Amino acid sequence: MAHGFHLDLVQTDKVLASPNAIHVSAMVPTTIPKGETFDRSLFESLMKRRFFFTESFEIYRVSANFNGDNCGLYDYGPPGCALQANIADLWRKHSVMEENMLELDFTVITPERVLGTSGHVDKFADWMCKDPVKGEYLRADHLIKSVLESRLTRGVDGSSKDLPKLDESIIGEYNDILAKVTSHFSLD
Repeated sequence: MAHGFHLDLVQTDKVLASPNAIHVSAMVPTTIPKGETFDRSLFESLMKRRFFFTESFEIYRVSANFNGDNCGLYDYGPPGCALQANIADLWRKHSVMEENMLELDFTVITPERVLGTSGHVDKFADWMCKDPVKGEYLRADHLIKSVLESRLTRGVDGSSKDLPKLDESIIGEYNDILAKVTSHFSLD
């Protein structure tokens, strides 16, 4: 929390994206010290005007040949670079100096041959579901596992009158589905 507002910065999980690429996740209404609602668009406008960041490839959007968006990639201006350096320095001081962790720096470019060998080219496609209430995207395999494991945990003993004991056939069906989901989505 800084100056009454909160930014939730989430590192992207795209395979070829730079580890420095971040996107700002959806924020719930937040108030500032005066009790007014935080205006995200006003804040982003200020940050862009002061060149903390800008959307990557923004200059090419005026071209008739450009289709799509920036895919969540951002470039930092001088104040953004300084802020990023300060955050990295604080992390380094704490993690490396105080926690005795090792600092590593890896390449941000991965040859396609490596991604093919690892199975990412042929099999890496996560099915996604959108939560209609929260608007969040969830991996389908994780959602299926979570729901079925929860049902199995609650319905095996049948100790609650709200949750009667599951039939053996239902338990078997749930376990079969879990096995199929696990084998279908694994990269092995």
